[in-house]
Amino acid sequence: AGVMAPPSRRDTKQGIEYQFGVNHVGHYMLTRLLLPYISDRVVTVASEAHRFADDLDFSNMSTSKAASGSKYTPWGAYGASKLCNVLFAKGLQDRVQEKGISSVCLHPGVISTNLWQYTLPFGLNSLLSSLVADKNVEQGASTNVLCALLDEVEGGAYYSDCAVGNPTDKAKNTNERNQLWDATERLILDEGFELPPI
Repeated sequence: AGVMAPPSRRDTKQGIEYQFGVNHVGHYMLTRLLLPYISDRVVTVASEAHRFADDLDFSNMSTSKAASGSKYTPWGAYGASKLCNVLFAKGLQDRVQEKGISSVCLHPGVISTNLWQYTLPFGLNSLLSSLVADKNVEQGASTNVLCALLDEVEGGAYYSDCAVGNPTDKAKNTNERNQLWDATERLILDEGFELPPI
């Protein structure tokens, strides 16, 4: 599941900025709930759009400011949610590597899918996505498949075009990933949900 660049701020039922909630918090929670049953690896779909992210505000993770800087912008919030995906994958790697589990993330490419639904009025989205897309759906799936099936992946790595890529320095920051991990866990627990221990 994922959402990209709604033109105006939307919130989840819990009052969390929609892109941050769907693209990061939901994936974090699902992964944590499945983790007791995972024995090999976790693959998180991030994006090169993580480069659009402003600094994250860990003091108030449920607001649009947390997800996109001082005010909501569609691409700023999307970039922030994708930065969270990279930080999460690296943070998960820190916590599960001793159990023999690998966590990686990836950029699938710019693909012509319904993720573009919010970028232009109906009917023009397919035109825009076909102009900016650099891969078809099958090509876009290739890095996903590689990360899921390769005998050995580099735990904590960011993959792009079926090879280890280089995310931003912000995405590699250990302090940022630990702050995000703690803030996300606190946000979920504060909503009354339970998470199994790692």
